[in-house]
This record gives sequence, C-alpha cells and structure tokens, in this order.
Amino acid sequence: MIADLVFVHDSKIRPSYLLDCFGNLVRCSADGNPNALLPYSVDLVSTASDLLNPKPWTITVESLVSRIRFVAEASGEILSAYPGVEIPKGNYPFVPRVQREEDEETITQALDLLPSLSEHDADGLLVMLHEVGVFRIPEAERFVATIHEPAGGGLTAPPLEEVSAGWISNSKVFRKSIVRSAKLEQPR
Repeated sequence: MIADLVFVHDSKIRPSYLLDCFGNLVRCSADGNPNALLPYSVDLVSTASDLLNPKPWTITVESLVSRIRFVAEASGEILSAYPGVEIPKGNYPFVPRVQREEDEETITQALDLLPSLSEHDADGLLVMLHEVGVFRIPEAERFVATIHEPAGGGLTAPPLEEVSAGWISNSKVFRKSIVRSAKLEQPR
C-alpha cells in the first residue's frame, strides 16, 4: 500500500519516496536522519529487481506516479516535492539506520584489520560491523562516482568487476569500492 506521498520537515514539503543509485524504491519520512546519505530514508520499499519484474503487491514507480497525479489534482503543492511528476533519484544506495553506532576510528580500525583475519574471525567482525550499521557496498554493473573509485585511475565501462570492497553506513562512505571494467571473454 502506498503511504503518504509527502511529509513536512523544517516547514518544507519533502517527497516520501525516492530511488537510490541502484534503482531501489525507498521510503522517506520525518523520522529519518536528515543528515543521511539519502536524507530522511527509512525503508526499502521495492528492490530494483522487483521494479523490473513486479509482483501484484509490488509498489512500482508507475503506481506512485499515478497516485501523485491523482492527488495533485486536489492538492497541487504535492508537485513541489515531485517536480515534473518524477520520483527523485539519490546518489547513494539505501543503507538502513541502526540505533547503535560506533565511533569512526573504531570502524576504520576494524576495516583495516578485516583482510588479515581468518574466515571465522572475519565473520564475527562482519556481524559487529552490521550491528553498528556498516555494510559492504553491493557490487554494481555500472560505475557510480559516489561509491566507486576506478582501479588505477582508469576509465570504467560496464560491466564492472570489484577489485576491493567498499564500506558504507547510513550517513558515511567509509571506503569506496575499487572497480575496473570486467574482462569479457572473446568469442572463438
């Protein structure tokens, strides 16, 4: 079910939905962190995959746009949150906010330590990082400058191959993923 289309924060009408950099549909509200990489984001509504192949219950961009147009007939102010009747696009992936946080120095030390650990110890450290809201940046097919860095400073063309994992929280990119263009097998 589509919830409120807008919310008000600091006397400004803001959109309750946006697309993250991977095309996932995200819900926003005044309860969200205004300083997050995706300001006010609170929930993942529909994944990009679900938007490409929607199930009957999937909230799609099309259903949102239809609802915005319908509501705008009675309340034109909604269009200030959705200029051009389009769902805004963010420059970062959605990362859930957690209640427990850790200081940046401890997180940086943990990320530095991670490659040298045994698989068992690394798994334990990953659990701790997730508990404090730090997650590995998902692999992507296309280059996103806010979360990727090209390997060797070179150009990157899809598809991408991850050289080194990146790490992100709701409010900070701790390390960008280092990526390069994937080698495509040549037909024989």
